[in-house]
Amino acid sequence: MKFADILKRSGRNLRQAKVRTFLTASAIAVGGFTLTLTLAAASGARSYADRLIHANTSSNSVFVAKDEAMFGSSNSKPQEYSDDLASIFGGLFKQLTANDLQKLRNLPHVTNVLENYNLSAQYITRNAPTHEGYTKKYTGSLLTYDSAQKPTMRIGQAPDSLAPGSVLMPDDYLGPLEFTSPEDAIGKTIVVQVRQLTGQVQAEQYKVAGVTTKSPFTLDFGAVGLYLAQDDARAINDFVNGNTILAGEAPSATVRGDGKISDAQLKKEITDASYAARTAEDAQKLLNQIINVLQGIIIVFGLITLIASFFGVVNTQYISVLERTREIGLMKALGTSRRTVSRLFIIEATLIGFLGALLGSLLAIGLGTLLNPIISNKLNFGSERLLIFSPVQVLGLIAFLMLITTIAGLLPARKAAKLDPIEALRTE
Repeated sequence: MKFADILKRSGRNLRQAKVRTFLTASAIAVGGFTLTLTLAAASGARSYADRLIHANTSSNSVFVAKDEAMFGSSNSKPQEYSDDLASIFGGLFKQLTANDLQKLRNLPHVTNVLENYNLSAQYITRNAPTHEGYTKKYTGSLLTYDSAQKPTMRIGQAPDSLAPGSVLMPDDYLGPLEFTSPEDAIGKTIVVQVRQLTGQVQAEQYKVAGVTTKSPFTLDFGAVGLYLAQDDARAINDFVNGNTILAGEAPSATVRGDGKISDAQLKKEITDASYAARTAEDAQKLLNQIINVLQGIIIVFGLITLIASFFGVVNTQYISVLERTREIGLMKALGTSRRTVSRLFIIEATLIGFLGALLGSLLAIGLGTLLNPIISNKLNFGSERLLIFSPVQVLGLIAFLMLITTIAGLLPARKAAKLDPIEALRTE
């Protein structure tokens, strides 16, 4: 019997038992649905992580700290005391001193070192002489401006550098500070007051040079912050830590290379100088590792469903063999070979896998397409989509599920092929 004839007969047999075929395929569809969504979510998360990293870094840039613990390395043992230890986010980390920063600047392939400070304003307000009667004050973080982070501008273009005495202000401040529009804020003065631990305060006036807006790729960790010029951020840091050993020190720095060597080579140059360093590729690998772990956990649950479906296919095909014993006996009595009988049941199992996988994948794609805008809105992803369906992945998954059901059909097919035609014809 030709393969096309076997395929037609298998399809006809499945149609004759529509309900059983649908229920068995539905069990496969559950696993296909879960795995399709899991692969789509992982693809979307990796795509987002990739764009997130590249939106906040530039080529030939390396993130540098004096303490490896700044990059999440844990140590349960007591840490040796150092004068440059400072508390950041509840942990103690060594700071980059002025000598460290100069040492980094003197490295052969380094063109610039941008200090990153952990600063907070006591409050931010409007300048009273230009806005009489204004007394409202608001908290906020103070960020060192780095053009490599490519902040999304509400008005104008992100400058290559920020002049001292000027700031980029988030549009979240427009309403509270009573600016009527982003254009109204440009050139206006705001006041930033900071405070030392001793209680001494200092207020500085800054002109608004631009207005930023939220972006799905902004690494602000939920903070609403003003972008300051490097010199202004350094001056505030020195004041806040005035009369302490931390004045003039920075928790970390972004080191720019000259482009003559790769990021990995620049990182080695820095680590050889006894500093901890991470490239954009390192950060991306870390995010992908987290995504892979989460993906693996969900895939395990999907595979558990497939194991149950596997035995469901075996059971369905065994029942089919028992119900069609006389038919199998007649086929063999008429000269049908054992191989043909075996192929008939294997193809039926494969078709069940195809139907289930196709149903599950289509349901996942349909539901994912509907949910994508809702998820993006909830997570502030903008036009980004969390669920990205890859045709290659979907087709590969369908092929994998077909393989699973094909294997499940081997035992029933073997039983059907070994039936004795005389005994089969005697079966009631």
